[in-house]
Amino acid sequence: MGLLFIPVISTAWATTDLTSLGSPNVTINPTSGPPGTKITVTVSNLPDISKENYPYPELYIYLPFSQPFGVTVPSHCGGQDCLPVYTHDDALAHNLADRTITFSLFSVTNPSPVYLNGFENSVCDVIMNGKTIERYSTICNTKDEPTGTYQIKLVWTLQSDQEQTSIARTVSFTVTPGSPPSPPQVADNGGNAIIKQYQNGQITEAQFESKLRAIGWNDEQIRQAKAVIGKLHTAGAPAEYQMQAIQQGVQKAAEQATQPAEQTIQTPQQPYVQVDTIPNPTLEQKPQQPAGFQTSSNSAQGQNSWTMITIGSSIAAALAIGGSVFVLKKTRKVTN
Repeated sequence: MGLLFIPVISTAWATTDLTSLGSPNVTINPTSGPPGTKITVTVSNLPDISKENYPYPELYIYLPFSQPFGVTVPSHCGGQDCLPVYTHDDALAHNLADRTITFSLFSVTNPSPVYLNGFENSVCDVIMNGKTIERYSTICNTKDEPTGTYQIKLVWTLQSDQEQTSIARTVSFTVTPGSPPSPPQVADNGGNAIIKQYQNGQITEAQFESKLRAIGWNDEQIRQAKAVIGKLHTAGAPAEYQMQAIQQGVQKAAEQATQPAEQTIQTPQQPYVQVDTIPNPTLEQKPQQPAGFQTSSNSAQGQNSWTMITIGSSIAAALAIGGSVFVLKKTRKVTN
């Protein structure tokens, strides 16, 4: 029994020489940038560790970016965040494919985290081959990464004792000062210049529409552009030149209404023929007025009536235009 027990003890105490495991290839892109920069680390040419003895070796990536804030993940290594990249179980499963690791630096300009599948996800989360392996939603958009040069390390360690390590590769990233966020730029492919030309009367309406369609504008966008600059002509509403005529008509009618109606229509007198008749006492002869005869009062009343009709029509047209413009502006505000 003693002879059989000795080999078991020697096997249990056998350890893997971490320095003999080889070094995978590591690339980083980019190598510098301000807070909020998205970083991609690619680990390739992973060695086969499936035949290594217990305690099994594992490959970790050390990320120092949360260290200035005193925040580390559960698997922290010397105050730095360390995450497993390649394990002995991966080797047994022949999972030697390249590892692509992405994350963004902390920045107050980062978008807010979002909830998805019960987790709070942010652009700062560490994602390896499409799978999230660590989350940083609590500080992702509340702090700016301090400037300086940071060392990202690929380290061999033992599964049962992470105090024993051997650095396989090191890549550097330099955090540069961030610039204040610039206001969003609105893309303009020449539409503003065309609108300005039409607004200033330099081109006709037909040229205005043709030029906008040539750069990809549709009918609705052209209609909205006209509404914004106040040159939208809708069905049933007078055009600009018609509006001027209406305004002139309103002014003329108002002037006529203020003038006294003193003109009397003169009508030629009909020739009178004396006819002898037998008087009838039961009938009273009433003088008949010739056809077409109007008194001065009737003439003035008729003139005032036409004046009021003209004013009423002009005001109704003006109100219709005002209503159309109001509806267009209201529609514009709602659309925006």
